[in-house]
Amino acid sequence: MVTMVVEGREPLFGRIEGSAKGKLGTNEAPHIVLSDLGRQVLQEETQKISRFYPMVEVWRIAIMPDHIHLLIRVKEALPEGKHLGTIVRGFKTGCTRAWWSLNSIGEAMETTAAPIAVPDASPSGTTRPVLFQKGYHDRIINRPGMLENIKRYMAENPLRARIRQECPNLMERQLHLWIAGREYAAFGNLFLLKYPIKHQVFFHRKDVTTGQPTETTEAYQQERQRLLQMGEEGTVLVTPGISKGESLVVSDALDAHLPLILLQKEPIGEYWKPSQRRFYACAAGHLLILSPWQNDGSSDYASFHHLNDLAKEICEATDMRIVGYDRLK
Repeated sequence: MVTMVVEGREPLFGRIEGSAKGKLGTNEAPHIVLSDLGRQVLQEETQKISRFYPMVEVWRIAIMPDHIHLLIRVKEALPEGKHLGTIVRGFKTGCTRAWWSLNSIGEAMETTAAPIAVPDASPSGTTRPVLFQKGYHDRIINRPGMLENIKRYMAENPLRARIRQECPNLMERQLHLWIAGREYAAFGNLFLLKYPIKHQVFFHRKDVTTGQPTETTEAYQQERQRLLQMGEEGTVLVTPGISKGESLVVSDALDAHLPLILLQKEPIGEYWKPSQRRFYACAAGHLLILSPWQNDGSSDYASFHHLNDLAKEICEATDMRIVGYDRLK
C-alpha cells in the first residue's frame, strides 16, 4: 500500500458526502465526490502505471480529498534500475501535470470550499507548484489477514472521516466493544483499532540468555529503536506496558506522539480517567486505552502474560465493533 498526501493537505481531489448513519452501499453512506482532478487521476493517471510498467498491477485505489492510497502488486521483476520510488515519482508527476493543465484552462476544483488557485510557488521553493508533499509512505503486506484489513481500511476511509465529524464522542470513552470475540472498555482514539498495521511490543523482565534486566542489554536498545521507527512510519504499537522494557517504549511513544494502544487490568468505568499525560495523548488522537472485561487477575505474573496475549490477539484481529454502532464493523 502506497500513500501520497497533497501539499498543505488541500482538498483538491473532491469532497465527502453522505452520513455516517447512511446504509452502506447507497448514496446515503459516506462517499467521495471526485473533483475534475480526482476523476482524471482515477481514470487516466492510475491507468498509466500498468501501461508503463506491465509487471505492476494496481489492485485498488482510494482517493480522499487530500490524499491517495494505492494498493499495488509487483508480479515480476522491474526493469534494471527501476524501483517502487520510480513508479511513485512517475505517478505523482503525471498527477501534478494534470493539475497544472486543469488550472491553466481555468477549470475550478469541485470542493466544498471555494475554488483553490494554483499558488505561485510551493513551500519547497520550486518555480512551479507541486501537487504532493515530498516523499510517500509504503507498507509491504506480509502477514495473514493483513491484505483484507488493508482493503477494508481503504474502503472505509470516507466513513471514518465522516464519523470524526459527526460523532466526536466516539473518540472518547466506550464502555462496551468487541475485539476478536472479547469484550473491552476503552478510552481514547478508537480509530487506532481500525488501522490495518499493528505491532506488539513485548519484553520479558529478564533476558532469557544472560539473566540481566532486559532493558540493560544492547539487543533491547536496538529493538527499542526499531519499534520507535515503526511507530514513526505509522505502525500502531500495542502493549500493556508492564515490564520495564515495555514501559520505556510506551514512554518514548507518548513523548514522540506515536500511535499507541495500551492495555490495562484496571477497569474503565463511567467516571474513570487516565493520568494527565495519557489523557492529553488520547485527546490528541495518539492513544487508545483498553481494559478487558474479564482479566486473569490471579497473580501479577498471570495478568502480565494474559494482557500480552491479548495484545498479540488485537494485532491479528479482523473482527472489531462497537456495541450499538454496527456501522463501524
